[in-house]
This record gives sequence, C-alpha cells and structure tokens, in this order.
Amino acid sequence: MLKKIEKYFPEEKLALGLILSGLFLFFLWILFRSEGFVGDADSVTHYRFSRYSWRFPAFLLDHWAKPVFTLLSSPFAQFGHTGVSIFNLLGGIGSAWLVWLSAKKLDYSNRLLLPFLVFFTPIYTVLVISGQVEVLFGLFIIATVRLCLDKKYFWAAIIISFSHLVRTEGIIIIPVIGLFFLVKKQYRQIPWLLTGTIIYSIVGYFHFGDFFWLITQMPYTGKAEIYGTGSFWYFFKAWPKIFGAVNYLLIPLGILAILFDLLRKRQSRHLDEGILIILPFVLYFMAHVVMWYTGIGRSLGMYRYMVSIVPVGALLSLRGLNALLLVLGKMTRSGITGYVTGLILMVLFVITPFQMWRIPQKLDGMNIVMKQAADFLISENLNQNKLYYSDPAFEMFLDLNPFVETKSRFRLPDSSRPQHEVKPSEIVIWEGHFMALEGVKLDDLQNSPYYEMLGLFEPEHPFTIFETDYKVAVFRRLDFYEGQEQTELPETPVD
Repeated sequence: MLKKIEKYFPEEKLALGLILSGLFLFFLWILFRSEGFVGDADSVTHYRFSRYSWRFPAFLLDHWAKPVFTLLSSPFAQFGHTGVSIFNLLGGIGSAWLVWLSAKKLDYSNRLLLPFLVFFTPIYTVLVISGQVEVLFGLFIIATVRLCLDKKYFWAAIIISFSHLVRTEGIIIIPVIGLFFLVKKQYRQIPWLLTGTIIYSIVGYFHFGDFFWLITQMPYTGKAEIYGTGSFWYFFKAWPKIFGAVNYLLIPLGILAILFDLLRKRQSRHLDEGILIILPFVLYFMAHVVMWYTGIGRSLGMYRYMVSIVPVGALLSLRGLNALLLVLGKMTRSGITGYVTGLILMVLFVITPFQMWRIPQKLDGMNIVMKQAADFLISENLNQNKLYYSDPAFEMFLDLNPFVETKSRFRLPDSSRPQHEVKPSEIVIWEGHFMALEGVKLDDLQNSPYYEMLGLFEPEHPFTIFETDYKVAVFRRLDFYEGQEQTELPETPVD
C-alpha cells in the first residue's frame, strides 16, 4: 500500500522521523490551543504531586500518585501542568517509535501507518497531552514488548517490574511477561520481575517503617459503593469513542489473524505475538470490564483507562489491516482495490477523534462552572481572602499553590463541622463533586448560621455526579463563633 510513498524515502527511518516530528508539532499546537488544562481533576492531582515532590520528598512514595510516574515527570512539572503534558506527549512519541520497532521485528508491512494508528485512536488523541499516568504505562508495556522481541530479556524484566508503580494494572501485565519467560525457558529472568517491588519496598520501609507498604497502603482495595458499577457491556458499547469505529473491524481481525497463523504455522513469531500483544490487550481490557461490572478495584469506568493499551492495540490494528488487504488482493487480483480500501480506512481512522471529541479542547461540564466561580472570586477580590476548596481543578483557574496555607487550603479542616477552624471572612468553595463526597451538603451551608452565600453557579444543562446535582457555590465565613448562642446572630448576615 505504501510502496508509492516509501520510494521517496530510501530509509524508512527517515520517513518515520518526519512523521513523528510532524505529530509532535501538531499535538503541541493542540495543547496550546486547548482551554484550561487537558485531563480531569486527577490530572491536576498527579501534576501537584510531581510539581511539589522536590519540596516534599514523601510525595515520591505516594501510592495513589504512582511513585515512578511522579519521579519521572517531576522535572517537567516544574514548568507547570503544561510541562507534564509535554512529558506525556514525548512518552507518546516514544511509544509510537517502539511500536514501529516491534512491527519491524515481527516483519509487518505498512509499518509507517503505526504512528497514526497510535495517535489517532480517539482516546489517545484526547489524552496524550494530559497529566494522566496511562500514557507512561503504555510506554512501559510496549518497551517491554520490544525488549522481549529483541531477546533482551533481563532489561524487559527490569522495565516491567516497575510498571505497577505507574499504574496498578502492572500486576496484570507482569505475570504475562513471566509466562513469556517460561515459554522461552528464560527461567533465570523471572526473579528480576520483582526488582521494582523490592527496591520500592526497601525505600518505603525507611519512610513508613513498613516493608510491605505497597500492599498495606494499596488505595484500590475493596469495593467502594460511591464509585458505582455498570453494565458488563459498558466498555464494549463505548468502543467507538475509545478506540474508534474502524477498530471494531481491525483489532478483532488482527487477533484472529494472529491466532489463525499460530494454529496453522505454529511458528515462534506467532506465539510471541499471542503472548506479548494479544494477552496484554485482552487481559487489561477485560480486567476493567469486570472491575466496572463488579465494583471491585474502585473503578469509575473511565474511558481514559484504555489509553494504556493503545500502543499494543495499534499493532493489532495493523495486523488486521494487513490481513484484510491480503484477502482483498487475492479476491480481486488487483492491488488497486487494497490500496483504495486501506486509504479509505486510514482517512476514517484519522478524522474519527475529531468527530467524537472536541479537539482542541474547550471548557465543558464542571470546568465551565468552576471557571465562572473563579472569575467571580477574582472580579470581587475575594481571592485575597484565604480559600478552602476540594476540587484540584480549582487550583488551575486561580494559579494557587496548595501548600501555601496562608492563601488557601485543600479541603476543610473538618467536613463534619464546616465552620471549624475557618476564620471570619475566609471563603469556602463548595462544589457538587469532591466536597459533596466529603459529606458537606449544599443545604447545610446555605442554612448555616456561620456562612453567607455570595454566589451560586450552575451548568447550563444540569447533570449529577454520584447522585448530587452539580453546582458551585461561594460562601463567606461570618463573624460568628462556635459556642455563641443562636440569639447572638444578627437576623440578616452582614459583611
């Protein structure tokens, strides 16, 4: 299919370099054209841990923040959330390069399509410039695949051993690599799969006094009711928004092509594909299907989880496309049919993310309402008072340093008593997500003798989060202290 294009590039690496450079510049343009920050509140929280880990080294061991992500992204985070976005973009470029190297080792044709199959998978297009951990986790997976194909088993074991410290699902992928080592009779490499766990267990022991802190402080154990559950078919139905409609055809076709060749030819290469490409994709995908269905693992059913398997998914897509072109070529005995079909599919693939998602990003949902509240605070000079808030995104709109407690404080000192330790004239920003989850109700603040409401901001199209109508309300603490009699309150709150 690409013969007419590739003839202009005697070296395929030159074409790859041009494609990756073009993609880097294009997504950099998207980043700077996007409004606000790319990603959700978790993106801001990861950025916060990375940004301030040099000031608070304990952040480098925060289990929720993912220690390896925090460590590697921290130099970029010193330049703001945009720095973390660029870190992830570079991780995406690295992933596309490693996907190409893996395909070359497996002797796939049409390899120059792979960067497009990675970057224009819809969920990847949206979040490769976010501050989330999934892009780095996907890089760890594809780096391990490449090292295994290149028979650099020791380094593959070392790399993947740290993966669960980027995303917890590494505990699913590590056994897959262990199985690969068993099949390849690389028994000596299996103990090295514990490297990351042992190193961080030892380091954490000196901080927590607990060698098993990676287990005892696991933030995702048990079943949390507030996270909810959903249909078993939830991620299957969301496939077009996650992987794109074209991949409804290509990924299953790629899996079938690998399995067919494995059963028919029984070559080592096809077994490698089955273990290193099919298993990570299928196991990761199905793990999230089950977690969302059962509620185990505190899954929120977010589409972004699937970013991690986009690189291996791109290999399956290309495998499926090549199988389709081969069949069409045999059926029509004409190369032009396959060329036109492939071209149409790739055009559809590239334009799909821009049909599914708003790119560059515009403020929507919670961020629009939060931005309105932030603008109100600035216009009324209320941001000169100490602010209490629970949504990390709020920091981005007011450029707050969450660790300068004379200016702001993340979370109320006591959510069961919202007035506790909040001084007169200080501001509380209630929102129907995080502060509501902490148990602070809007009605309680509105009816509280300790507060007056200065502003209420509601979305144009109402929506709920965990059964709470989403709104943002700004409250000011009155000059009234706990312990005073109710009769001492003025009938009408005053400034």
